[in-house]
Amino acid sequence: MPDTVLGRDTELDEISEVLQQLIDNEAPINTFIYGVSGTGKTVSVKYQLQELKKGAQNYNDISITFIYQNCESLSSSYQAAISLTNQLLKDDQYAHLHDRLDIDYDTLPSSGLPKDTVYSIFFDALDHLTYEDTDYREQIAEALDNLDRLENPPDLQIGADELIWLSKHPFDEVESVPSYLSFPPGFELLVDAETDLSNTSYSRSEVLHGIPEDPNALLSEIEAEFDIRSPDEVTNYVTVVLDEVDRIGARDELLYEIPRAQANNRVSNIRPSVIGISNDVAYKESIQSKTDSSLRLKEITFRRYDATQLGEILHQRAELAFKDGTYEDEIVPLAAAHARQQGGDARFAIDLLHKAGVKAKNDGDDVVRKDHVNKANEEKERDRIYEVTSDLDAQQKVTLSVIMLHDLRDETPISREMLYPKYKQLSGELLDKTTSKRRVADYLKEMYQLGLLNRKDNYGGPGKSGYVYELDTVDYEMILRVLGETEPSGMPDGSDLLSTELIDEFESFADQNSQIRDATQAQSTVDPWK
Repeated sequence: MPDTVLGRDTELDEISEVLQQLIDNEAPINTFIYGVSGTGKTVSVKYQLQELKKGAQNYNDISITFIYQNCESLSSSYQAAISLTNQLLKDDQYAHLHDRLDIDYDTLPSSGLPKDTVYSIFFDALDHLTYEDTDYREQIAEALDNLDRLENPPDLQIGADELIWLSKHPFDEVESVPSYLSFPPGFELLVDAETDLSNTSYSRSEVLHGIPEDPNALLSEIEAEFDIRSPDEVTNYVTVVLDEVDRIGARDELLYEIPRAQANNRVSNIRPSVIGISNDVAYKESIQSKTDSSLRLKEITFRRYDATQLGEILHQRAELAFKDGTYEDEIVPLAAAHARQQGGDARFAIDLLHKAGVKAKNDGDDVVRKDHVNKANEEKERDRIYEVTSDLDAQQKVTLSVIMLHDLRDETPISREMLYPKYKQLSGELLDKTTSKRRVADYLKEMYQLGLLNRKDNYGGPGKSGYVYELDTVDYEMILRVLGETEPSGMPDGSDLLSTELIDEFESFADQNSQIRDATQAQSTVDPWK
């Protein structure tokens, strides 16, 4: 978390306006934050939440709790509710939840519980994230510990209901009646005040009987003596932050239920709200209308960083990451330019700067230079292509292998009609099934959109393919690696997508290029890597 978030002044102000509602003790606003990856959404939200927590310490009439959940690995509201509940149950700060919730688990199982049960437990947990259950509980406990140390302790009276109340809240146990507490008229003790109640066979309600005075009188006296704010005077806010919220899919019960939890009597002690963060700018359009109408929604859009903003961010990080004099000033704008070409992704830019530093260190250099940044960028691009290629399904990978085969033979750019016969052959051999020309056209379009293929317009009239395709980045060894790592389902163990024909063609190509390279190096003073 940086000390200062750069390039996001407008967006930070908008988030601040939303959170100001809590400081002002007003109705909370639900917020959706959109923007492509690496535009500072998460860091901006976390930064403002951190600032709000600091500011809220100056106000004793509000209690604010934030719960953050990254939904990247979740696929439903059901899973998100379980993950959020378990996050609370594992937090020592909320240990009291294990006594408050009616469950037989230390944490909820990942599956098997009815959906309504999960939501009921989740909202019950939220409803106990209050000042009364946390800070107030601690302050009362500390006050009682210090009562008998006062020079003139107050004459505090305790009744049966009060003793039972203290045993549950704010203490887990009350094993004996403290000596500094006296009892009002009308109470008859079955045991002495010093008796250890845990050693009797009576329940606490049986040990003391009679009609007590106001059960809250004891607490009121303690609050006045130690200047403790009464829970009745504090508003409790709980805000759930769902990062990458689009991953939970169109079944958005959680988004619908959190804003309406108070109106639907799911919670009574808190005022809940939700902040959703999404890389998918179209996600809001997919939210069911009932969710949208219940959210009292404010939308904040994070635009891509420009090169200047990226430069500011990288300059801030470079000063922290590198010792004085160990990097050229030119690496910052260069890394920013590379990141701008990747869509203004600050995460990409910071990682690029880090990789450049690692390369300089591994090379034994004392200074990070522009060539380290350029090499790091090339490596990141290869890593990106590998990840994208690995995520293709088996049919798409076979189609890509056909493009590579024709490329090795110098037969690209190539149309769908021209590559389809070879696709049909290899798909039948490697997967024991094929698909239609139209579906292959879809594969080609998807790989073009992913940046794996180049596409050129080659319209040849009615009935003719309008495009021809070729590899965008010729990295044969990477493609071979992905094909060799793929084990197609439904095929015998040990199967992969490497055809003998493709391997033979690649070996022939590599052998020819090796001979050309050797001949060139013998006649030239150019560096071998060129």
